[in-house]
Amino acid sequence: MKFPTLFLAASAAALAWSGASLAQPSADELLVTAARTPLEPGRVPSATTVFDAVDLERRQSRYVTDLLRAVPGFAISRSGVEGAFTEVRVRGSEANQVLVLIDGVRVNDPALGDSFRWEQLTTHNIERIEIVRGPQSALWGTDAVGAVVNIITKQASGKLAADGFIEKGSDSALSGGVGSRFSINGVRVNAAVERIKTGGESIARNGSEKDDSDTSTASLGIAYDFREDIGLDVRVRAVEAYSQFDSVDFGTGLPADSDSATDNETLAARAQLRLGSATDAISHTAAVDWYDSDNINLIGGAEDSSSRSDRLTFAWQTDFRLDSDVLSLAVEHEETDYRQRGQVGFGDPNQDQSIDVTSLVADYQGLSHDRFSWFASARYDDNSDFDDSVTGRLAATYAVSNATKVRASIGSAQKNPTFTERFGFFPDSFVGNPDLKPERSVAYELGVDQRLLNDAILLQLSWYGQNLKDEIRTVFGAISTAENAPGKSTRKGVEAAATWTVSSQLDFSAAYSYLDAEEELTPGMQTVELRRPRHTGSVQAAWRTSGGRFDTVLAADYSGTRADIFFPPFPSPSEIVRLDNYWLVDLTAQYQLNDSVTLVVRGQNLLDEDYEEVFGYNTLGRSAYIGFRASIGN
Repeated sequence: MKFPTLFLAASAAALAWSGASLAQPSADELLVTAARTPLEPGRVPSATTVFDAVDLERRQSRYVTDLLRAVPGFAISRSGVEGAFTEVRVRGSEANQVLVLIDGVRVNDPALGDSFRWEQLTTHNIERIEIVRGPQSALWGTDAVGAVVNIITKQASGKLAADGFIEKGSDSALSGGVGSRFSINGVRVNAAVERIKTGGESIARNGSEKDDSDTSTASLGIAYDFREDIGLDVRVRAVEAYSQFDSVDFGTGLPADSDSATDNETLAARAQLRLGSATDAISHTAAVDWYDSDNINLIGGAEDSSSRSDRLTFAWQTDFRLDSDVLSLAVEHEETDYRQRGQVGFGDPNQDQSIDVTSLVADYQGLSHDRFSWFASARYDDNSDFDDSVTGRLAATYAVSNATKVRASIGSAQKNPTFTERFGFFPDSFVGNPDLKPERSVAYELGVDQRLLNDAILLQLSWYGQNLKDEIRTVFGAISTAENAPGKSTRKGVEAAATWTVSSQLDFSAAYSYLDAEEELTPGMQTVELRRPRHTGSVQAAWRTSGGRFDTVLAADYSGTRADIFFPPFPSPSEIVRLDNYWLVDLTAQYQLNDSVTLVVRGQNLLDEDYEEVFGYNTLGRSAYIGFRASIGN
């Protein structure tokens, strides 16, 4: 075991022998993602992590992925500098096996292989981030194989509140945003806009051309309660993003300076009607979700190819409260369309595809006992293109004492093949396979949650395993394609983390994760899954003055070595390469100038690490940022 790994393990152990939540919800907060109805944190049977408003304000990170590096089990792969294509894998899962919700709307992009565009998710106007690890398909459907990440935006209360920021930094980075929340005649409104523009650095390892990015986000929320038991909530979020990248030079097999870029627009919206309250014996929720994405690839400023998707979802849920127990029954119908356009060469990439699925969901929460809670969930999917499927989950928690909780769960999950895997066509490189089967998995988790010193120390230890059948992989050749792997892929590991609130001025946190993820190439022949470091972890220290005028956070995130794949010039075969381990050390310092305005100074990658998360793609070195944030009514 190398020193960085040993240091991380020792740091976590010094605080305690286990852990997983970076921000532990207080007793009166509920987790809305862990079940079909909000659930008390002490009852949740899965490993969870929560970033609340205080965490987001203290770190002042511009991108959500900068925060996710500290989450146990998470691995970040950014193909270049800020604004470049970014993937997130959890517990060894693929990037498109992590379900992302924004205010309840599924935002995984069907036109991007069901992955989420993490490089476009910024932190402004976010109130809370909930993460539930492990298979959650029985609750939330396909994509929820490795974890569910729910982004919850700020909501208006009865009073006027507003906030904003502006920041300038290295590589010509300039960002700013404003938001306001108010109420008029009982109508609660939340509106926010933000823009992040970077001058960038060259994405190519040996390039000199700077690759810039420009991301704008606008969101609007309107809510109104007609009566105490009837309410309507409408949310709309739009993103427009442009980012340059360097294409692969087939003479070297590595990225090289090129005039290439992507232009992307996404729109996510939800209208939700609430009939009943959380105390009624029976209550109902009806929702309509809309997601639309438009992706254009540019070469020399002209459109080279494009892909577009739109998804319409109807959902109805009825909750029955049986004393303390809760039974939730839901029906969902989802229709997804996909369109690809490109230049006709030795094949025609132009196509239109569609798929729809109707789902029935049952979720029972056995909460009638003070110390013991049990959960049973099942989901039936009637899919237009695949066989009908059933996924399920059984889970339980037991409070040994007020300070100790043990938990266990077992669940199945399914990931349907993507449009790209089934029908995608890229001249001279890839052709889809319409005969692909869904990926199926069964996973288990055992855990212990521990509180010490009157809740000053908060701890979790999780041990998990997963077997994945029919994993979809790319078979490389003169023309590559996708196929279901004949064997099983296995993923198992341990997650440990802890937080220690020393005083109202000082707190520490630490996390460490071990992952063993392998796929079976042929019967009896295993290989390590790509871009999944075996060891990851983080340590963080936060201090503020007694009056709260000055606040600083020092965070260090570690990623161990990871395997990646390199394609030398033809006819040489592909080869597995190893990417070195690295530390990313960031420092944020804030000084409150008056009641409304705060000066913010940030430093990223203070050790000036020269590292790669994707083979051949350059990343940013040491960088610094200075700005101001202001707020009223918060």
